[in-house]
Amino acid sequence: MNVLELVTYTTQEDIALSLIKGFWRMHNDQEVSDEEAREDLRVYTSQEHVLYLVKYKDKYIGFAHLASRGASIDWLEDIYIIPEYQGKGYGSYVISLLEKRVSEYSSSFYMEVAARNERAMRLYHRLGYTCLNTVTLRKDFAPEKYECIRNEKIYDMELEIRKKKL
Repeated sequence: MNVLELVTYTTQEDIALSLIKGFWRMHNDQEVSDEEAREDLRVYTSQEHVLYLVKYKDKYIGFAHLASRGASIDWLEDIYIIPEYQGKGYGSYVISLLEKRVSEYSSSFYMEVAARNERAMRLYHRLGYTCLNTVTLRKDFAPEKYECIRNEKIYDMELEIRKKKL
């Protein structure tokens, strides 16, 4: 896949904004405004963050946003590949490129994944992400707006994986 590269964001604002909007559309079924996408871009490119655009041949097909949570920039905050390029190994290849860069200065690479995103979780597990590092618990104030899609048990505690009802 030597035709795929990570390009550090500099001035490709229109491309980045379009990709950020696609990310939110795909991950949360949410349309974000230009202003909201611009604010995300501001955060993704602020101090202790780095934004890579994923370029395939002559087309930008996604992005990867890394950040620091107190030490090195070793957290994969967001990764997005546009739908027509998904399922072809590009996301896996991007992660391997990022791992190579991060391994030059950090002993670990971290990521969070929504429990409801089984497809992503299976991909990351297949790529060797098998160490359970942190767990995010959420209390829904309007539980009737969510549906349980799976029950899991950690430390003998029953937990639900939920998604918003459509």
